[in-house]
Amino acid sequence: MRFLALDTSTPSTSVIFLDDGAPPVQRVYPPPLKAGDVLPGALGDLGEVAGIAVGLGPGSFTGLRVGLACAKAIAYARRIPLAGFSSLQALAADAAGRVYAATEARKGELFLQAFEDGEPRGEVRIVRAAELRLPEGARLIGPGAVASGPAVARLCLARLRASSYDAQACFALAPDYVQGFPAKG
Repeated sequence: MRFLALDTSTPSTSVIFLDDGAPPVQRVYPPPLKAGDVLPGALGDLGEVAGIAVGLGPGSFTGLRVGLACAKAIAYARRIPLAGFSSLQALAADAAGRVYAATEARKGELFLQAFEDGEPRGEVRIVRAAELRLPEGARLIGPGAVASGPAVARLCLARLRASSYDAQACFALAPDYVQGFPAKG
């Protein structure tokens, strides 16, 4: 089976194809390219795709909307399952010990969440980057250190393999804009 994973929550758009038994094929498009500019050409042949995984953020308002709209359109048109996962948890998925996953929120601010061995330890917070202080022994990880797309794919695979297309679930999937946070393009 072949699966497609998209993560457009960070400035670098990642598109990953996973085939059973084969190493993932990943394409990362760094800034200044935008998700809307690269996704149509990056997606390639979708004829064999059996499911789609998508990063839900938090992250760029426009990037999240473009990535999720693209994933929903493909899932709807091909009648294949769609699953989403936290982009912050994907960043922390392979990290051992205490880490803080961070992505850019808006100028000078970060979305930040604590993880222990890949599992969330608290809610997403918004912090000023200049005021960021981590507990002793904790590490900071972000999209500059690791690409979240492959982990989004891995975290969603079990859901995708166990499900079939569900229009209601497809259109109910929503980005995580972090409640009360003003939108950032």
